[in-house]
Amino acid sequence: MSRSNPEARRRFLRFLAASPFAVIPADFAWAYPDRAVPTSLKEVLNIFQLDKVAQRTLPRDAYHFIAGSSDDGSTNAANLQAYAKRSLRPRRLVNVSRIDTTVELFGKRRPSPIILAPVGDQQRIHPDGELATARAAAGEKTLMVCSMVTSFSIGEIAAINGDYWFQLYPSANREFMRKLLDDANAAGCSAIVLTIDGPTRGNHEAEQWFRRARDGTAPARSARLGNFENFKGAKSIGDPAFTWSDLAWVRDNTSLPLLLKGIVTREDAKLCRKYGIDGVIVSNHGGRQEGNGRGTLDVLPEIVPELKGRMPVLIDGGIRRGSDAFTALALGADAVCIGRPYLWGLGAFGQPGVEKALAILQAELIRTMIYAGTPSLAAINKDYVWTND
Repeated sequence: MSRSNPEARRRFLRFLAASPFAVIPADFAWAYPDRAVPTSLKEVLNIFQLDKVAQRTLPRDAYHFIAGSSDDGSTNAANLQAYAKRSLRPRRLVNVSRIDTTVELFGKRRPSPIILAPVGDQQRIHPDGELATARAAAGEKTLMVCSMVTSFSIGEIAAINGDYWFQLYPSANREFMRKLLDDANAAGCSAIVLTIDGPTRGNHEAEQWFRRARDGTAPARSARLGNFENFKGAKSIGDPAFTWSDLAWVRDNTSLPLLLKGIVTREDAKLCRKYGIDGVIVSNHGGRQEGNGRGTLDVLPEIVPELKGRMPVLIDGGIRRGSDAFTALALGADAVCIGRPYLWGLGAFGQPGVEKALAILQAELIRTMIYAGTPSLAAINKDYVWTND
């Protein structure tokens, strides 16, 4: 092929890039960011690249702790597909010289509607675990929902001056739950998130498979559960006998706003009103618990009419771009929670990786709002979304 024929060269390079058998030279791969794996944080362009670095950096069991889902993964896939089948309907000639992404939740204004969802055992991903995540969240002024099963205690995490809610699972031992509620209050958490979609543990096949360390090279790992320390009684997680009537006990043992995480039906949304719940998170646990096969964005339209204006409606599951956050807000969510995106950042680069994930999503949200013609979150509504059915 002659170098004097640039068009022929371009055709050859396009053919080479499309070939599944081609080995793409490292410099040429940069023309295709989706194929490139960054070698430094500075090179990272999006959440998907953080995922790729985490996949190469972490041990197999740690990576699948993040990426894995229950059963055949259909619910996790449905979360992603729910966004993929929706497009935006941008408006033109709107003054978008200033963009306001602030949101008010329970009387406190926050600079972004993007929130860190609760994830436990983060020392499996990085030695600094939740402390690295908390430092990143505090630096970015992002609300962090702290899991009940964190490596570090809620007191240790909250010593990093940030903005925190506390996530709690029902337990058959009410004294243990009371201890955790007291700890959350003492740590200065401003809300309790009760996760109700875990009466039993999800079937995490990929995680089980890679945790076996079939080659025998992976060292045994001793997990720390900071919130479980200094309590001598039974410390069970999950209570299959826990029902709506038991929410009164939770109410009697905390004065903080109470959100239910795991609402996915209109019927349960109505019950949230009946039982005086303060807020909900539309969630299927990122597809990690039961495999209902429905994406959270798909169920949001049946939740919002029951609760909008009565209590905050948050959503998680499948958000990988700022445009995804925009779509969820347009369909009625007041804020969005992310899990895997910041965990990939943590696994890839530690605290700076979490900061990068938050900065990327915030910048993408602002850019989407500019192109859509929505200068504030209040301006975003369902008219800006088109569903490709």
